[in-house]
Amino acid sequence: MSARGGFLRTLPLLPPGTPAGFFGAWARRPADFGDLLLDPFDEEAVRRAANAVAASEGPRGETARVLAETNRRLGGDREAVAGARRLAEPGALAVVTGQQPGLFGGPLYSLAKAMSAVAAARALERITGRVVVPVFWVEADDHDFEEIRTAWLLDRSGEPKSFRYAPEREEPGLSAARRRLDRTVTALLEDFAAELPPTEYHDEVIGILAAAYEPGRSLGEAFGRYVLALTRGTGLVLMDGASPEFRQLALPVYRAAAANLEEGRGRIAAATARIEAAGFAGQASPDGYSIFTTGASGARRRAREEELSPAALDAAPERLSAAVLLRPLVQDFLLPTAGYVGGPAEIAYHAQIGGLYPLHGITRPLVLPRHLIAVLNRSQVRVLDRDGIAFDELSAGDEAALNRRAADPATRDAIARARRAVGSSLDEVRTAISALDQSLGGAARRARGRMMKVLGDLDRLAVRAVKRQDAERRMRFLRARNALFPGGVPQERRLGPAVFLNRYGSGFAQWLLASLEDPRADRRARNLLLG
Repeated sequence: MSARGGFLRTLPLLPPGTPAGFFGAWARRPADFGDLLLDPFDEEAVRRAANAVAASEGPRGETARVLAETNRRLGGDREAVAGARRLAEPGALAVVTGQQPGLFGGPLYSLAKAMSAVAAARALERITGRVVVPVFWVEADDHDFEEIRTAWLLDRSGEPKSFRYAPEREEPGLSAARRRLDRTVTALLEDFAAELPPTEYHDEVIGILAAAYEPGRSLGEAFGRYVLALTRGTGLVLMDGASPEFRQLALPVYRAAAANLEEGRGRIAAATARIEAAGFAGQASPDGYSIFTTGASGARRRAREEELSPAALDAAPERLSAAVLLRPLVQDFLLPTAGYVGGPAEIAYHAQIGGLYPLHGITRPLVLPRHLIAVLNRSQVRVLDRDGIAFDELSAGDEAALNRRAADPATRDAIARARRAVGSSLDEVRTAISALDQSLGGAARRARGRMMKVLGDLDRLAVRAVKRQDAERRMRFLRARNALFPGGVPQERRLGPAVFLNRYGSGFAQWLLASLEDPRADRRARNLLLG
């Protein structure tokens, strides 16, 4: 695939005139927020932070053992299993990212996060000279089923189409780790396959999905198997955050949180006030620093006060899980996390939780932006470059940008000027020649008519050409809009990885990684990649 495309260009994070959120401000001026987040763009600061994490203590041996077994069981390749084992080495580090499981791989940005973490791990190895392992944390404790039950593709006509998993039993409140796929997922995948455009890779893509999303598996396991299948050869290690072994190992984090809920939320509130004073909204409420438990029905809910005593926590660690602002502490206790790769929302809430790390006695990692991407084909590049449509204009729900750039009517204007000039000149000829011989006036009128007919024919041909060009440009515009902003949503947040594997083959993740390792790729901009 590398011969067919690669890195194209970067664009600003936000179009001109758009109010920037916290992430945009921090990405442009990280030093302004040094009290909230460490600066990941300062190489010396990166080295110091990594060395501090390498010297910290944690259950790295036990974590590495469970990770190696998990990756072997879920079909990880030799690189993934070996990477998991290397985390047990003294001084080894991790670069971590993650996402909740999604149907058929979720949106493309899950894969983009994974490859962004691999690129960051390789860069950190070069900076520090240490072993650095990229880890993808599957947030299988997520119980927002509505958010993760839908997959999208571009159908055979180029239109965005959704596929919603509707199990025979809805079972509200179940986490992705406890939600077992039933036979309806097989029928849904058949529908998905029927709409996925026919290519040389189609059957392979559907085969990879079918091997992962088998009835009887949890949604979390299916997603994990799919991620490992797509990222073979990259060294990415999968971590199942819902593993019972990890819940047991993370008990010290849950005990500390239960004992310090009020203090921790106060520290979050103080950081949030600092963010708001700078003109931005806090990303998450302080009660995101909470412990969840799984009830007898299997549904996930916030733990009640009596369930937070040391005895209650120790009695059933397999039922525990972390809310959004506690989860990073669990992750960074279990792993020697030198860097966390997150999107804009995740970085915004990491800015709120810095005060929690000393409260738990955990060394705080760097927070790195993931690469924001869009994958374009040559037809879509033509819309941007030849047709003169700005990338952000494609996100609008109308055709205003296209209408402002309608096909140039210069030819028709030239013909109209010629008609006026020829008509005026031939009228002068007719007047002059009639003065010589009155009988020649009719010949002059006929000559004028023939000339006007020729120009009229040219005018009609020009009209047809303009209409044809406009129709072609409109079709290119609509196809590009559907592909890059399906339903007005950025491509990476809607279309699944299968769309791109179907177009470019199973080596797409490796190609994506190579594109993100290009020196021109920018974590503080949007990266347009030519596929």
